[in-house]
Amino acid sequence: MSGIDGLVAGVLGNPAVPGEALLRALTGELGRVACNGLAEATAFPQEVIEVMVGHPDRRVRMALAGNPHVDPVQRARLVTDPDRVVAVWTVRGGRHPDGDPRPLPDDAYARFLSHVMWSEGDPDGDLLTRDEMMQELVASPDTPSHIYRSFARRPEAELRLMACWWWESHVMVDRVALTLDPVRGVRRRARRAAFDVRRCLTDIDWSPTGRGSEFFISHRPLTRADAERIVLGDAPPHYRPYAAGNSHLPADLVAVLARDPDPRIRYRVSIRPELTEGQRAAIDYEVPALADLDDPMQLVPRCLVGTPEEWARSRHPALRRRAACSGGQGRARSDAGALADELRDALAVDPDLGVRVLTCRHQVGVAPELLLRAYRDFHGCHRNRLTYRPGFPTHGLARFAGDPDPGMRELVLRDPGASAEVVLGLLADPERCVRTALARHPAVPVDRLLVLLDDPELGPYAARNPALPVEVMHRILDAAGVPRGV
Repeated sequence: MSGIDGLVAGVLGNPAVPGEALLRALTGELGRVACNGLAEATAFPQEVIEVMVGHPDRRVRMALAGNPHVDPVQRARLVTDPDRVVAVWTVRGGRHPDGDPRPLPDDAYARFLSHVMWSEGDPDGDLLTRDEMMQELVASPDTPSHIYRSFARRPEAELRLMACWWWESHVMVDRVALTLDPVRGVRRRARRAAFDVRRCLTDIDWSPTGRGSEFFISHRPLTRADAERIVLGDAPPHYRPYAAGNSHLPADLVAVLARDPDPRIRYRVSIRPELTEGQRAAIDYEVPALADLDDPMQLVPRCLVGTPEEWARSRHPALRRRAACSGGQGRARSDAGALADELRDALAVDPDLGVRVLTCRHQVGVAPELLLRAYRDFHGCHRNRLTYRPGFPTHGLARFAGDPDPGMRELVLRDPGASAEVVLGLLADPERCVRTALARHPAVPVDRLLVLLDDPELGPYAARNPALPVEVMHRILDAAGVPRGV
């Protein structure tokens, strides 16, 4: 057999592994690789979850806490774990292959915040400080934005102090309350934040290599002299793209940047929220290619004027991309409702690849053939997210076994009707991603699976194959030294 830890991890992550095998494994000494298998398992029986919640090895608890396939209500039981690393792992979560957020229940975040504020921690020294735990919560893509906006109304002064960092995201009543807070430090921070969003930026780093002022140049008001220096003068040239998106920039300087020789700057000007359709069309912009399905907002304006319906009808592809992201969950998507069917269908066949792909990624009800077309056409990061969309086809994918695109050949794994002959042929594919994917196809005959377990490369993937007999799973645990009959 290949490395026993890899085989055990494969068994523990096998979608067909019985609860008795999981319970048996949890009685033994699990290595890091095996715990990784638990972290990727697609389902746990309730009795297994109960054992994992109280397991003495924190790596096992972390595997449950960060497993995106586990019900968030079950994972939330670990938000107050005495080990701070486990508690943070719970709120940070793992990433499901479909890329959609799996937030915890709101009350779990409240319990986590109270745990962070009031727990004494490990007297021997924690790996994570209180501030680091809060940073992990805020940085997690699964944390709903209303959770950190709620800091303004928390009883802990430390959290109200943190709320001031997101000043512009708070509603007016919360801003006023923070400026009148009974704690002097919170009042001062809030009043400073209210002042900062109105005052002109004056402490710009003008050195040729200065990189510390970009965020402020993007958002804060600029003096006329500084704005001219950035747009027309000797300021570091990398400041101009940031100034191009500054909503406070005077109109005449915006017009200058609209003719800038740098296409990135012209693009940034073209997505300014105050522009009309005609003004956008007058700019010679180039829309950057969508590179990452998990980060579309890097190319899509955040503060547009209008509605998703208006954006969907825009002549500017970036606005249509924003419309395509509407109606979903998570920070990267619009808070507006889902698009009407006719607009969704129009965007799904849009001439811009980014619009088509984002429509398939975020909208429900896209036709299966269009989902498959988007997957075929898009070659950026997280392409595989599209295969988890509702309606993505499965039957008939074996026809791509000879496709020159490895990503298309991988789709054969999702075809339950693929023949053993086709699957076995792909086990010798020149691309590793195809070989490892097809080692998990249930059409692989059992005798060949047993041979694959000895393959250093494919063994751990063969151990994940749902066609692997349960007795073979137990024999792998035997080889790992896990006793039977416990």
